[in-house]
Amino acid sequence: MIEIRYKRILFFQAIFLIILAVITYILFNQNLNTVKFLIVWTTAIILNLLCVLRYALPTKSLLSKITSTAVEEDLSWAEIEESIARKDVAFNKQKEEFELENLKYKRLLDSLEDPVCIFNKSLNIIYANQAFSAHFDLTEHALPFPLIEITRNLEFQDFLKNSIGKDITSRKSYFSFNQLQDPHKSYFDLKVFPVDNQSNYLCLLHDVTERKMTDQMREDFVSNFSHEVRTPLTILNGQMQNLKVLLEKESDFESRFSVCFSKIDNNSRRLINLFNDLLRLTSVETKKDIHKESIEIEEMLTFLTQDLMTNYAQKKIQLDIQLEQKTFWVDYNLFEQILLNLIDNSLKYTQPNGVISIRSFSEDGLDNLIIKDNGSGIPEEQIHRIFERFFRVDSSRSSEIEGTGLGLSIVKHIVQKHDGRIKVQSKPQIDGTSFTLSFPSAPISK
Repeated sequence: MIEIRYKRILFFQAIFLIILAVITYILFNQNLNTVKFLIVWTTAIILNLLCVLRYALPTKSLLSKITSTAVEEDLSWAEIEESIARKDVAFNKQKEEFELENLKYKRLLDSLEDPVCIFNKSLNIIYANQAFSAHFDLTEHALPFPLIEITRNLEFQDFLKNSIGKDITSRKSYFSFNQLQDPHKSYFDLKVFPVDNQSNYLCLLHDVTERKMTDQMREDFVSNFSHEVRTPLTILNGQMQNLKVLLEKESDFESRFSVCFSKIDNNSRRLINLFNDLLRLTSVETKKDIHKESIEIEEMLTFLTQDLMTNYAQKKIQLDIQLEQKTFWVDYNLFEQILLNLIDNSLKYTQPNGVISIRSFSEDGLDNLIIKDNGSGIPEEQIHRIFERFFRVDSSRSSEIEGTGLGLSIVKHIVQKHDGRIKVQSKPQIDGTSFTLSFPSAPISK
């Protein structure tokens, strides 16, 4: 607007000078007097001022409008600039705090000796700490990096895939990337959990190689020790039987040595049973695969109870068997060991003329078996310990009632091998003890 006004001023000034020059030339040629010249000159100047005032200079209303608009616009932009400046300062501060927090977490994860990585739903590694990078040789690769390029272990990949979409921690124990029988391979406890609304997941590989080796050494020790001691104990027991025969023929020796030989016989059998149970427990713990099949439990119970009841015939215990679920999807030999231990325990601790009830039913995809006696029961404070190795509920009676203290530990490990559950209920001196075992039902054939 102002530029146009200045152009008009220059235009009117040019017209004025041209008119003035023409008038001056005419006046000088006609020899006009000075008074007339002044009149013409003054008139020309007035006309020039009027034209400039009318067409070149801005009006008062225009000036007021421009002034008010400029003030309002200046004030508005000032507020906007000030707001942007404040936002920029806040953003920079928040960015610095985020970078500092991110650096702290990164240093924390890098300081861990266990490999840690963060991956997305596409199974691309987007972060790896130093231990993970060193273990999988990722130092020369830029992230994100495909998981399939890091390890070809299908079990590990399937574990991570199955963890996606879950809002709980997924776990896997004693996992090894080296499938070969290498004594120097590493074992890990795997944990995967979501970190941000199930978009990214954190995987922690806790090294448990030392613990695994310790457990392996313990299992090997028990197995080797049991094998070494079992043979001489068996020979000792055999010789004991020979001496018994001799004593029956030589009546003179019977009165002197019968008590001594009886103790030797009992304790040798006790040691043999102990090592047999140790071998069974070690076998169950080290057994990786079990062979499941549909077992007719009624037939198995009939065979086991007839044999066991013979040993406790003098107690005159009654059996009450009611089976709604007659088939169980289990390993035959391992399931037989469960029934043998639990029923034998019930017979040991049930009072004479007592009752042992056995029930079975199916519920919520589980086949359940309940073995209940009306014996002396288990104190409440000791129930959580009965599956410990060598634990005896009544230590004062441990010498009176035969047993190794490993039976229930064997039962627990067998149930765990079947992905089942075991629950104990007991009311001492009132209602005896009840064991409830739950096994997954047989898969439905397609």
